[in-house]
Amino acid sequence: MNRVHGCKVFSAALAVMLVGCSRSAASEAPAATQTSAPTAAATASPVPATASPAPVTPAPTTDPAALPYDEMRPVALYGTVPYGVMEGYFTVSRDGKWGLIRANGAEVLPCMAETPVSNCGSGGHWGWHVQNLGWEAFDAYDAQLEAAGEPTLCPGHGGSTLRFFYDLDTPGLDRTAIDPKGYKAYQSGDGPGSIVDITDEMWETYGDLLPVFYAHEEGEPGDPVYPSEPETATRGDGVPVIYHYVSREGWGMSPADVQLGGFFYDEALAPVQLTGGKWAYLGRDSQEPVTEAVYDPTYAIDPELAYAETPSTEPFYAAPLQNGYAAVRRGEGWGLLDASGAEVIPCGEAGVAWEGTTLWLKDEAGWHKAELPA
Repeated sequence: MNRVHGCKVFSAALAVMLVGCSRSAASEAPAATQTSAPTAAATASPVPATASPAPVTPAPTTDPAALPYDEMRPVALYGTVPYGVMEGYFTVSRDGKWGLIRANGAEVLPCMAETPVSNCGSGGHWGWHVQNLGWEAFDAYDAQLEAAGEPTLCPGHGGSTLRFFYDLDTPGLDRTAIDPKGYKAYQSGDGPGSIVDITDEMWETYGDLLPVFYAHEEGEPGDPVYPSEPETATRGDGVPVIYHYVSREGWGMSPADVQLGGFFYDEALAPVQLTGGKWAYLGRDSQEPVTEAVYDPTYAIDPELAYAETPSTEPFYAAPLQNGYAAVRRGEGWGLLDASGAEVIPCGEAGVAWEGTTLWLKDEAGWHKAELPA
């Protein structure tokens, strides 16, 4: 399913606050001791990121016309931290410029943009940022998209975001355990944001285990409040914890040294970035990742640099699972991860692209459609 999370374009100050996951002094956080589901083991030993024996990489299906793109990435859906991933499309590059294709390979927007194509989320607009395009050309492309039944181009608008946290300033908070009263969302639109309770719709959209960080409320008297930078807590075994996962039933997990937690949605694994910078995948019933922390980002770009004079196009987040799989990367080698945490295509391919419906593999001739491993 498509995961639609909000609009785009952070203000500089908000972008810094949203992506800042630096540690601060140990907080007056509730004891992080209730850390597993009633039916789950408290810890699970990490397993290798590849199954043994490793499956054979599937051969590309017969495709006489390989797609000649340099890169093929999932489309980032703006609005949450981390961003979501859009089903049905890829953003692609050729000679340093970016465009958009449908998952079946049909071109939607030519490779003319300076950065990967993104989507606003709730507005459904494409972020296709072409230097000096001009409004006449913009309107012409917009009309073509509308005539084809595609989302139209984003002309630019205010920032929007949704981020979950554990509010240490909640009145009556039980500091001896995980207290669902502390579950909060910071939600903003074109203007100042607000702190709200997590709604049933949010739980249903992002999963029944949500990544949260401990934070205090900040803001000048009379102004809207917002969460502080994450507060580092200490697990019962003395291990520092930055991000936690909480359920609406009131239990949670506290994996060690996670500086940014991704969403489970309705999948078995969630991507987590550890303090060393690498990504791993966390299971629903484990306190530790079920893969090694060896993965590099595969989609989106740094929100602080997205609109810089010379924007970076380096990927920023590791992808969540979609329909049981995620494309993963170790340096220059690409692979495909399944819901058990095994690399069913080991990380040695020139390129692997997956957005929930269609698998593409890259070789010296270009990108070919391929079947999922049996």
